[in-house]
Amino acid sequence: MAPRNLSDLVSRASSNPSDSSRSIPIPFGWFRVADSGDLNSAEVITLRACGRELVVWRTDDGEAACADAFCPHLGAHLGMGGRVVGDLLVCPFHGWSFDTDGKNCDIPYSDRTNGRARLLTHPVVERNGFVLAWIHPQGLAPTFEVPELPEVLDPEFLPYIVSSYVVNTSVQEMGENAVDRCHFPSVHLNAVPPDIIEYDTTSEIARILSRLLLITPYGDFPGEIEIHQYGPGFSATRFRGFVDTLLVATQTPIEASLSELRFYFTVRKTGYGESSEEEARALALIYTGHIDEQAREDIPIWENKAYIESPALSDVDGPILEYRRWAKRFQVVKVK
Repeated sequence: MAPRNLSDLVSRASSNPSDSSRSIPIPFGWFRVADSGDLNSAEVITLRACGRELVVWRTDDGEAACADAFCPHLGAHLGMGGRVVGDLLVCPFHGWSFDTDGKNCDIPYSDRTNGRARLLTHPVVERNGFVLAWIHPQGLAPTFEVPELPEVLDPEFLPYIVSSYVVNTSVQEMGENAVDRCHFPSVHLNAVPPDIIEYDTTSEIARILSRLLLITPYGDFPGEIEIHQYGPGFSATRFRGFVDTLLVATQTPIEASLSELRFYFTVRKTGYGESSEEEARALALIYTGHIDEQAREDIPIWENKAYIESPALSDVDGPILEYRRWAKRFQVVKVK
């Protein structure tokens, strides 16, 4: 897929009156704001997520932090010339310094700090190779956690193979694909759609267990796919059957109807004969090629569909309405 200009997509997402996915609010939850390996010590990066300008930085002690990008003093963008000094983020405009909790710790031309000048920070965890920020429009504390994934810590698994897309749709529309079993024959040309045998949405962490026939160059293999959705922004998918795999998907809303979708795939190195690691890498590339192919098939549908609040479903479409009820857990509806 050819690279697309983010500013053009932001403009399109904000100005297209027919874009019905704008009726889906930006959700709250844990969202990827950086890969751990891309955030160096004393570095500040900037991004747009959840309709906000954000900065992410790493202190000299190695702690990652995330905050809204504008200095509470006079509004300078902290990602445009801001720097890290020790454990403090320093504004490029007047040199005011803030700690990772947002507290003003120094004003270089005054003997006093300003307790009212508090930087709006967001809770951060760093695990599984990601810097994840909890972003809530009302500033409420996290209600669930994204766990450590054992495969990421296991040296028997390959490093992530990564692919990414910027998609003109909401994160809810993309997440709904996991339970929309009947789109597979039409969009992905799978002769037999996956059979959802368990779906649990009783908590913020949804679990989906499906049976399917996996078609590979090594033959066709029956197996199971288990998906854990940790809120709207992070999921872990495992295939059980032919080989041990892990697919992490991160979905970060840029605006209500513009999202970044990233895939991180890994597979166990061993169990493929004498050339275990080479075979594993070859298999991983086949898998990721298949994942990317499916994404390229899905994106035109997502970017051009309308969001139907009350869809006329068949009796075998899958638990789409249950998914939508679960997704509403992460929405703050504004009172008019």
